[in-house]
Amino acid sequence: MGEIRIEGLTKVYSGNVTALDRLDLTINDGEFFALLGPSGCGKTTLLRTIAGLEVATSGRIHIGERDVTKMSPGDRDVAMVFQDYALFPHMTVSDNIAYPLRIRKVDQASRAQTAARVGAGLGLNGLLERRPGELSGGQQQRVALARAMACEPSAFLFDEPLSNLDARLRLEARTFLKGLQHQLGVTTVFVTHDQAEALAMADRIAVMEAGRLRQLGTPAEIFHRPIDTFVANFIGSAPMTMLDADLVRGRLYVAGTTIEQEVAVRWSGPDPSDGPVVLGIRPEYVRVGAFGPMTVQATIRIVENLGATVLLTAETASGDRLQALVPDGTQPAVGAQVELSPVAERVLLYDEEGHLMTPATQAAPAPA
Repeated sequence: MGEIRIEGLTKVYSGNVTALDRLDLTINDGEFFALLGPSGCGKTTLLRTIAGLEVATSGRIHIGERDVTKMSPGDRDVAMVFQDYALFPHMTVSDNIAYPLRIRKVDQASRAQTAARVGAGLGLNGLLERRPGELSGGQQQRVALARAMACEPSAFLFDEPLSNLDARLRLEARTFLKGLQHQLGVTTVFVTHDQAEALAMADRIAVMEAGRLRQLGTPAEIFHRPIDTFVANFIGSAPMTMLDADLVRGRLYVAGTTIEQEVAVRWSGPDPSDGPVVLGIRPEYVRVGAFGPMTVQATIRIVENLGATVLLTAETASGDRLQALVPDGTQPAVGAQVELSPVAERVLLYDEEGHLMTPATQAAPAPA
């Protein structure tokens, strides 16, 4: 079993720097799990602590039924793939793949057989006698993956393994890695700062900040219902637009426009108190034209061509910025006066402290 259970995990470095702060987390057996967050949030420290490369200050780590908190890295039955692949430049591909088996004192013939089998499964046959310096970045990545697979671990730990690849190769490697993990069914913990990678690959995502979990959920839950404004601003190829508003007697007032509460949001309990709120609107759910009560007058300031889509940045009469993602060929020109209409069912409300006011467990509504 490859379930990873973390209980009250804390890591404090010298100088009283807290990298992990009483973290509780369960990663299911066979799950592709992403640790996502900005630089310095603690995600790599968490991965290295699971691997045993960092010693926990307090708390417990279980892998399967075993408490591995005080075990050495070699006894934890995990395999790690590093950002720079960490291949031995003087060894052949075959010897790099077989190196974990060599450490375990597996005989040479068995090591060579395993390297050939695993290498062939990753398309490395014909390259086994080359050295890493003779390989492309994508081939080196596959060698690192093959080395991790050769020891048949309970869990894979990936520390931003795609970050050194160019854009095209990253997309190919992303698809390949997700398919491989699904085929093997091995518990995988994947560290990344790239939210597109996490959304595309993970079964569940933990968004981290300052050594703590901000939100834990599926990609759909985190994208459609970010629990606070930190997650909302971090997730999405274009950040969620945040507009200051006021809630007065069941109506929202924003940018000089009155929006009826029952159209904009759904409440699970009593109506919230009157006062300042923050309106969260994803650019993907803003349409050009007058559609319903949420229409806002705006002037197009920036037009960014993204290929099949175009990102519009508009300015309202009150000076607020509102973005919309529209199909290529439908975009207005810079300076055009337009009407922009957020899809009412997709709008989220946050309180003054930045916490989601609509229920975080509510299923995302069907696309408009």
